[in-house]
Amino acid sequence: MHRLRTSQKLNARGFTLIELMIATAVFGAILLVVATAILQISRLYYKGLTEAKVQQTARSVADLISQSIQFNGGNVTTTPASPTPGNSYAFCVGNTQYSYTTGYQLNDSPGATQTYHALVANDVSGCSSSTPAQNVRNSGILGRELLAPGMRLAHLQVTSPSTGFYVVSIRIVFGDDDLVYSPSSPANPSGYQASDAACRTNIVAGTQFCADSDVVTTVVKRVE
Repeated sequence: MHRLRTSQKLNARGFTLIELMIATAVFGAILLVVATAILQISRLYYKGLTEAKVQQTARSVADLISQSIQFNGGNVTTTPASPTPGNSYAFCVGNTQYSYTTGYQLNDSPGATQTYHALVANDVSGCSSSTPAQNVRNSGILGRELLAPGMRLAHLQVTSPSTGFYVVSIRIVFGDDDLVYSPSSPANPSGYQASDAACRTNIVAGTQFCADSDVVTTVVKRVE
């Protein structure tokens, strides 16, 4: 009986220190893989939300301007080919004036490289190329802002390649200056045009909070 109890005690011994260390290392590696996967899924989720919001805004703005050109009638003016970021410009579609600035992020409390407004539509009777643009860098202007906070109008052009035909080209970017090639960014690549902001490609952290969308559409003016 004494020998049997001794044998049972020997067989019931616990894990050794090395076995515990190996088990802890394996468990830690599994946790690391799971955490990395969760972070990646979360990054992709927020990236998808950001891209969808920017694409929807770009399409909405392009549709609004295009439909106005098609059906509202009246005078349609074109935009400058090379706008200076931060300066205010405007173009007319009938009695609607669109005042805008490129490159600067829309913010309710703007800093030096931000703006109170980025693209504003306002009713102006007799709007023409000589109608002065509203200064969208100021807060107290008339009209409706077409972009959401955090976005910037990177590019906007309305051209008329032939009589009655117009091309509307828009690029909208969402993201802070450290995520975007912008007029204030020290990391702009060689040959970068300051008015054409875009998400930076040489960073990893925070890319889920940056997105850009381009829309180009050709419009036929149907109502004079």
